[in-house]
Amino acid sequence: MTASSSQAGATTDVDAGRPPRITVITPSFNQAPFLRACIDSVLAQDWPDLEYRVLDGGSTDGSREILESYGDAITWRSHRDGGQAAAIREGFEKATGEIVAWLNSDDYYLPGAFAHAVVALSADPGAAGVHGRADIVDVDGRTLRPYPSFDFTRRDLRRKCYVCQPTVFLRRSTLVRHGLPSDALDLCFDYDWWLRITRSDRFAFCDAPLAATRHYPATKTASRRSRALVEAGYVLRHHFGEAPWRWSAKWVVHRLALSRGRSLPGALRSARDYRRRFRAD
Repeated sequence: MTASSSQAGATTDVDAGRPPRITVITPSFNQAPFLRACIDSVLAQDWPDLEYRVLDGGSTDGSREILESYGDAITWRSHRDGGQAAAIREGFEKATGEIVAWLNSDDYYLPGAFAHAVVALSADPGAAGVHGRADIVDVDGRTLRPYPSFDFTRRDLRRKCYVCQPTVFLRRSTLVRHGLPSDALDLCFDYDWWLRITRSDRFAFCDAPLAATRHYPATKTASRRSRALVEAGYVLRHHFGEAPWRWSAKWVVHRLALSRGRSLPGALRSARDYRRRFRAD
C-alpha cells in the first residue's frame, strides 16, 4: 500500500457517502473499573463498519472477565506486552480501517463521535486526521472542565499539547506517511507523533465534543509528572531544537508542588538546569 493510493482510497471512501471502516484500538492494563465504560462507548456509536480491538497487557484485576463478557462483539487478547505504545503499534499494524483511532481504557467516546469525525474528514480531504473538543472528567466521570482544544498550528504545539488524544481520528494513509507512535517513549509518544505528523501535514478541527478524558492522580501522566516533563523536553528539543521557556515554568510549578512551596530558590535552580538540558547546543 503506497501513501498516495491509500490517501486516495481513504478520501474517496469518506466522500462517497459509504460509511468508511473505522478501526479503534484500546490498550489496557489493570483498568477494570473503567474498561466497560470505554468499550460501551465504542459500541454505542453503532457504526456499521467497525473494527475494534482491545489489547490487554495481561491484567490481573478482572479485566479479562469483562472482555470475555462481550463475546463476539469485540476482538481482544490478554498477555504481557511491551506496554501502551507497543500495544497501540500492534493494533495499528493490523488495522484495516480507512480511519484509525485509539482510545485508552480509562477514557470514553461521547455520543456521535464517529459521525462527527467522518463529516469533518469528508469536509477537508487534505487533512491527515481530525481532532475535536473533549471534556476533562474525574475518576467517576464527573465533568471538571473542557479540554483546551482549538484549531492549532504546529507552532502552537510548542507551547502545549492542544490535541486531546481520544478525539483524534486519522486516515490510515497518515500511518504510512509518518510511521507509528514511537515505543521508545513512555509518556509523550502521542505528543511526539502529533509533532511528527504536522511537519508536513495538518489536522482538521471538529468543533463538537468527541470524547471524555479522565484526570485523576493515578494516571500515568499525573503520577509520573517529573518523567512526563523530561520526556516532553526531549521531544521538543528533537522537533524544535529546544524546549521553550514555558516548559521551564511548568517545571518550576511542578518542583514547588513537590516541596509544597517551601523551596522557591531550589525550584528556580532546577528550572535553569531544565532549560540548559533541553536547549540547542
